[in-house]
Amino acid sequence: MSEIPQAEKPAKEKSPIAILREKRGGMSDELMEFFKEQLRIRKALREALKGGAKSVPELAEACALGKPVTLWHVMAMRRYGELFESAERNGYPLYSLKEGQQ
Repeated sequence: MSEIPQAEKPAKEKSPIAILREKRGGMSDELMEFFKEQLRIRKALREALKGGAKSVPELAEACALGKPVTLWHVMAMRRYGELFESAERNGYPLYSLKEGQQ
């Protein structure tokens, strides 16, 4: 029996980002650690907010973070739709997770 030759698939063109990654040798270890730390902080903030709305100082204490770092992440999470201001306590806005983020 003779085999039917299969048409060779044309090589898929590499995306510009894939080419750049090849040239640069990938992501540096320092940058990889930076992003891992960012993800760890966001995860800790989400976990702290599962117990209910909290202010930035309360989140900082619950996650053992500095207040400026906590505020930076809370503002980023708010900007990208993960959090919303729900009320106010002792002059501080309280932040809660949006539905589906819990």
